[in-house]
Amino acid sequence: MLLAFKFLIKARKICSKLFELIISICEFLTIESKLIKASPTLKLGEIARQKQSEGEDVLSLALGEPDFLTPKYILDATSKAMYDGFTHYSTPQGLLELRTAIKNDYVKRFSAKYSEDEIIIFPGAKAAIFAALSALLEPNDEVIIISPYYVSYPPMIKLAEYKTKSIDIPLNEDFSLPINKIKSVITNNTKVLILNYPNNPTGQLLSKDEMREIAKIISSYKNLYLIADEIYEKLVFSNDKFISFAGFEEIKDKTIIINGYSKSYAMTGFRIGYALASKEVIYKMNLFNQNTNTNTNTFVQKGVLSIYENGDDHLNEYNKTLSFRTNYLHEEINKIPYLTGIKPKGGFYYFVNISKTKMKSVVFANLLLNNYNLVVTPGIAFGNSFDNHIRVPLSTEIDNLKRAIEILRKLSF
Repeated sequence: MLLAFKFLIKARKICSKLFELIISICEFLTIESKLIKASPTLKLGEIARQKQSEGEDVLSLALGEPDFLTPKYILDATSKAMYDGFTHYSTPQGLLELRTAIKNDYVKRFSAKYSEDEIIIFPGAKAAIFAALSALLEPNDEVIIISPYYVSYPPMIKLAEYKTKSIDIPLNEDFSLPINKIKSVITNNTKVLILNYPNNPTGQLLSKDEMREIAKIISSYKNLYLIADEIYEKLVFSNDKFISFAGFEEIKDKTIIINGYSKSYAMTGFRIGYALASKEVIYKMNLFNQNTNTNTNTFVQKGVLSIYENGDDHLNEYNKTLSFRTNYLHEEINKIPYLTGIKPKGGFYYFVNISKTKMKSVVFANLLLNNYNLVVTPGIAFGNSFDNHIRVPLSTEIDNLKRAIEILRKLSF
């Protein structure tokens, strides 16, 4: 009788825990998932493609991807790897030879000291960010994101740990980093600060002084980590030089560097990125990778190795092209009475201020889409504080930018 009673008590506890889990899942699906929406940039790209399939002449400036061909040496190396039999599983952490190449590259460019055990390969930089968040976040943690931000940060945070609180800190009006505001919102629950530089969508870079301040902040809090999304680091066309957080030895164990090949090598469809972090964090990210992706495409990893055996000559020309387009767009945008903009230094976007139109960004974008078949990305996609902006990519032919300017000049407010 006593054994039966104990069993009933234990069963009740199990059922109670199961009930709590079901309630939590229901809460996530009915409430929190409202934040997990379709990517606005991808959605707009689909609208453009639908219109084009119906025979309409659409000027789509929604998606951001490089408009040059993937270097031939990468295609050749990837193809060769397939025919050489690299079409099977590989280690979840990534091919050792690729991790060694990344390690050597970071030593050469940033004097950063990482071992192969502190590097992991993922199917894209986005997957690496998600794995880092999943490895770090626990219920009731806080994540600071700086707006305007990459559109997938908020959904990824919720998917990684739905009981996490996101704190949105807008950039200053000149798009400089609001260091004091960041300091003011940090609590004992703050676990992660996400920074993306060169920034999407503003195109700005961090100064060395700003980076030193961030390093001090990260050092000052025992449980605070920095996720540095540096995917656009090779697309810099100003006189400024990109500096990686990988070079800040004092916060190495509390920093996760995110990078990849999509933007700099026109490999968006290949889906391959990587992360550098402490062994402890990489171990957790590797567990995530094992149980979700299994491994990153093996022959693509072999193809990527060719990057470290060849130069980046294509980037010299492309950055000149981006600079030319930037100068043109910056000059023309600021000639239009109801538009203004701050000149970007890197990446391939121009963030246009439309506040003088007195229109919300979605309304303005719909006006361009419905009346002129011009697709741009509403600023609201990058944070609530930027509903008075639109994003225009620089990764398109100059003739397309000229067509867009002609359309924008037609409007009157």
